[in-house]
Amino acid sequence: MTSASVKAKPAPPPQEKHSSRISPELFSLAGLMVATVVTFSSTFHFGWVYDDPPQIPQNPNLRWDRFGFLFTHQLWASTAAAQSRFYRPLLTVWFLSNKTIFGLNPHGFHVTTVLAHVVATGLAFFVARLLLKDAGAALFAAAIFGLHPLQVESVSWISAVNDPLAAVFCFASFLAYRKAAVVQLRSSFWWTLAGAFFLLALLTKEVSIVLVGIVLIDLLTRPKNTGEPVRRSPLLPLFCAYGLVALFWLILRSLVLGGAAVVSAQVPWATIVLSAPKIFLFDLYRVIVPAGLSPQYDFSLIDSPFTFQFVWITLVLIAFVLLTVWAAKRNYLVWVASAWLVLPIVPTLNLRWMNQDDFIHDRYTYISMLGVALLAGSAYAWIRSKWPQQQLIRPLAVALVFALAFASAIQSQYWASDVSLFSRAVSRAPDNEWAQLNYGSALTARGKYADAAPHFVRSYELQPGWRAADFAGFAYQHLGDLSQAEHWYTTALQQDASVGVVYFGLAQIRLQQHQPLQAIPYLKKALELEPTADGFHSELGNALEQTSQFADAVEEYKTELQLHPNQTGAQKALDRLRGAGTKQDR
Repeated sequence: MTSASVKAKPAPPPQEKHSSRISPELFSLAGLMVATVVTFSSTFHFGWVYDDPPQIPQNPNLRWDRFGFLFTHQLWASTAAAQSRFYRPLLTVWFLSNKTIFGLNPHGFHVTTVLAHVVATGLAFFVARLLLKDAGAALFAAAIFGLHPLQVESVSWISAVNDPLAAVFCFASFLAYRKAAVVQLRSSFWWTLAGAFFLLALLTKEVSIVLVGIVLIDLLTRPKNTGEPVRRSPLLPLFCAYGLVALFWLILRSLVLGGAAVVSAQVPWATIVLSAPKIFLFDLYRVIVPAGLSPQYDFSLIDSPFTFQFVWITLVLIAFVLLTVWAAKRNYLVWVASAWLVLPIVPTLNLRWMNQDDFIHDRYTYISMLGVALLAGSAYAWIRSKWPQQQLIRPLAVALVFALAFASAIQSQYWASDVSLFSRAVSRAPDNEWAQLNYGSALTARGKYADAAPHFVRSYELQPGWRAADFAGFAYQHLGDLSQAEHWYTTALQQDASVGVVYFGLAQIRLQQHQPLQAIPYLKKALELEPTADGFHSELGNALEQTSQFADAVEEYKTELQLHPNQTGAQKALDRLRGAGTKQDR
């Protein structure tokens, strides 16, 4: 070798240059996270909507001295009529922590909800960076995940923060598993961390169980020639980190909920199987066309395979599967991306776990959007490698991201209040009974009973049930139309005779008609069904007082105050009766 050749040999680049290549990635990621905050910043001024009031401001168990209670009871334990379906103690701990910091100011809760989504977006970048091995593609993927309008429901609604929180834990677990699978030293630490994050995800939202399948697909489909020093036998630590954790969670959940999940919707299994492809394609359609989003949708199930709709949906799904397999044979990352896309949707296809006729929600696709993002990032990287001289790719990607952010900022505005939210739902899904019922409830909360009543009636026409009939009775009662109110309360009892609040409504009608003796049996029946309901004992005391049964009335007022110390009406009535008794003694 000549001296000239030695001099011509280039020196290795200094370490500082490697660091400078990383810095722009983190800078770009920081910019994306700021853009995500800006996109959803208007939600900081929103209030409580939908399920927020019963879960947070009206939840008597949201106290630190009830911390153990939160881990040993179901999510809706504070609501007597709620079904035992969800075990999400970390979600209630999150609400409790926010309440400790912000009190009952919803604006602070909205800020932390957006921040949870921002953290999930940041972790989505690191997952994409790990899989795609391209910083630009990873940034594009993270932008798709963070700014897509399908994420609006989970970011704009406080009660849906469990989706970003579960995603944070799932993404962190996946990253820890990948680290554990390649390192030789301290691998046990990373496996433990993966299992710990997985458990936190399960305690936040049940859909996190699908992470087991995602990890297995990643492990089984990853080629051996990736250059990563994969450990030869990761199955045992994998079983410990995911299998044993999942088993522990299932046992714990079963003990708390008292067995298997409650069946909420009575949908035949044949209908569930036939409708699953339609639900999946409807989710994909909203990914591609994220316009006209709503908290509820008009969605008809498929009852027979011998329909044109079922045939063409099946053909489209087959084409999608074949395209996925074809692409996966050329790039194994398609398998992993498809796992992130499909598996989180699978639990939502069991319609028996959902409310009747309330099967579709945007939040069900939150974690699945990582799969969409990975596919988009992979396509971006492929196009850039295929046409490296093409200068329009990056501007087009930026334009798409800006369009998604603009659409998200616009559609998040519907979540500002119950009235705006469910007005949107009725406009998009006029034949959905839940949309009609929720809009009527929002109007009732504003005292707009005349506007609310027709929506309750319409909800009942779409799907007869006690709830819509009871709400209609309540609206007509406040309008002073007692005959219509009694008709709807009676209709509610025909649907379900075990609901105490309906008897309570009939009792109030009798009191308004100055018939306290007829009100008393209704009130006693209501208390038999719901002995601790707010106001029931007080109203019975009122009826007893009007019929001169003063001693019994005093006992009812006392019971009301024991159950609900803040019942000022009961306290005033009790003071009045005690004062009257003192005067009679004199």
